[in-house]
Amino acid sequence: EAAMTQSSKTVVENVVRTNVVVLSAPEPKKDSTTDQKKSEDMEFCRNVLKIPSKDLDTCWRAGKIDNTKPDYSRPLIIKLKNEGLVQEWTKDGKGYRTDSGHWINKDLCAADRKSSFLAREERRKRMEKKN
Repeated sequence: EAAMTQSSKTVVENVVRTNVVVLSAPEPKKDSTTDQKKSEDMEFCRNVLKIPSKDLDTCWRAGKIDNTKPDYSRPLIIKLKNEGLVQEWTKDGKGYRTDSGHWINKDLCAADRKSSFLAREERRKRMEKKN
């Protein structure tokens, strides 16, 4: 059972390592079919974010549509072909701002997000002490 858990964990880590996330990407048209929405998101990746088709594997939206918030857009998860492309498109994990003003960041697991948050908080505290 422990071997199965370790194997599953490795698969999840490998999948996440090739994903990047874009926030504030416009939602596809509400009356579109699922295939049309995916096609619109892929076009957004190619035309607005300027990710070449050779680097792009697929993309999808995280979460559910919230009809109570008309301006809300779900995060766009983009699967790239390999980990090297993730490093390139996220500027080694620092994030990359496209000409369109959208940020491309690594898709982190919950533990990594918390760790990054704590590191930023610690850095802010050190900066406040210096001033």
